[in-house]
Amino acid sequence: MFVSQTFKKAALALAVMAFVSPLAVAQSDFHTRDTSKSDKKHAKDTAASQFPNATRTDPENGLSESLFKPVNDLLGEVNQHGREDDVIATGTKLAGGHDAKPVDLAYIYEAMGYAYINKGDDAKAIESLQKSLGEDAMSNNDQYQEMLLLAKVQIRANQTDAGLATLARVVSETKQDKPEYDGIRGEAYYTKKDYANAAKSLQKAVDASPKPDVALQQRLMSSYVELKQDDRAEKIGEGILHANPSDKAAISNLVTVYQNAGHADKAIALLDDARKRGLLDDADGYRTLYVLYSQIKGHENDSIAVINDGLQKGLLQPGEEVYLLLGDDYYFTDRTPQAIDAYKKADAAATDGEPAAKLAAIYNNQRQAAEAKAMAQRAMQKGVKHPEDLRVILNAAGGAKGKKPGKK
Repeated sequence: MFVSQTFKKAALALAVMAFVSPLAVAQSDFHTRDTSKSDKKHAKDTAASQFPNATRTDPENGLSESLFKPVNDLLGEVNQHGREDDVIATGTKLAGGHDAKPVDLAYIYEAMGYAYINKGDDAKAIESLQKSLGEDAMSNNDQYQEMLLLAKVQIRANQTDAGLATLARVVSETKQDKPEYDGIRGEAYYTKKDYANAAKSLQKAVDASPKPDVALQQRLMSSYVELKQDDRAEKIGEGILHANPSDKAAISNLVTVYQNAGHADKAIALLDDARKRGLLDDADGYRTLYVLYSQIKGHENDSIAVINDGLQKGLLQPGEEVYLLLGDDYYFTDRTPQAIDAYKKADAAATDGEPAAKLAAIYNNQRQAAEAKAMAQRAMQKGVKHPEDLRVILNAAGGAKGKKPGKK
């Protein structure tokens, strides 16, 4: 006899995939410093003013003669990976010298700020950058660029109000507001979970750019997801992927958007295309795909292909869930021997008796009374959700002719 509860397909929980989204503030803004103008010997920076309307008087002072070379060497060392501790140690020593003027200290602390950023110590970075700006001795170009950097680091460190205040100071003193500033504001609002203002600011930044930064677009997409504006989020995600068709993060993020919108068909098509192109290379992606397939009738063969592909590539680890679902898919496509093999593997890995219960039901339907009884007893010992089904098998293993189970 067939026991109805036993052969319901495994109902697997499917968590919505997490966004793979870099900060809207590009990491390159943090990790590198433009050293092409690091020669600070001249009385005034000869570079064209980036802030021509600034109310601050551009200082007319250069580095001390005695510190000109050491400071410029220090600034040049900032971009050398692995030299952060050397920069900090040298900067601390130079800053403690009696010969250091405000302009020297400003650039020394700036270099130390970059070093701390690259070490991932935002608190120390903020402290160093604030010291640098506090000397009020750099050219306007350097002073305000560093102020913008400080705002970004403050926001990244969840000091969002301080970051917004720093940005407001830049706008106030320079008498100009740029689209890139809307990107910074958007990041701050997103961090504050003010998704409406985040979307508003980020949309302005994206719209104003002829080639929008991908990180900004991803953050905007995420803002629309939070606001339940799925159509807008999908449009942005599809645009990002169209421009970067092999970008794994773009694929993953768009799948997340489709899942949030309840568009499982689109998520499946995108993930399976990525799998076939060799772009799906982690367990989470494979699990998302086979679970999505398992929730749609008639896609057992697709689910089987995905699971076996993942197992063969070593991306899916053998275990109860994988083999239990594989067994279900084989069973409902009339491949009972393969189903039995998969259920046995699931049973070997399982802490509960569900796989053994399915084996008991199959053996019972095939009138293999001894095997059905053994598996039913094993399932009862390990524990199952519906022990009453197993009691029926134990009482009459192979007694009545089993009927073909219906799917779900």
